[in-house]
Amino acid sequence: MPELSQQFMAILIQLSIALLAITASAISHYRILQYLTKFIARLRNGARGLIVLFCGITASQLLAALWFTFAFKVSIAMGLGNVNGGSLNQFIELFYFSLINLTTLGLGQIEATSHLRFLAGIEAMTGFLLVSCSASVLIKYMKH
Repeated sequence: MPELSQQFMAILIQLSIALLAITASAISHYRILQYLTKFIARLRNGARGLIVLFCGITASQLLAALWFTFAFKVSIAMGLGNVNGGSLNQFIELFYFSLINLTTLGLGQIEATSHLRFLAGIEAMTGFLLVSCSASVLIKYMKH
């Protein structure tokens, strides 16, 4: 029975870390999209606005991946799991892993273990939502 309560507590801790990463990603993505929308309105429709929008959205996605990279590092430091398959610097490996998860690409050279799998799944769901929000802004821009 104590093992079950320890597992439950680890899941709650991992969920809390995930919620912090989701919140940071959502707020930063929203703020960047808000800024981009105002900025490109001054450019008047055209290729320049589209390029600015693409670059800004890409930067926002990279920032979201960075938030989750920190979440992975904290989770690993707390003993909630690890990643297998990496050979470079741990930060670079975690950032790469985070990008793969956020884009829902899931290549599989690096895989999460234990409770980190939970965080990886949540990151993929978050990435899908962020991409959807970005796509709506792009579609709106291209319609005008």
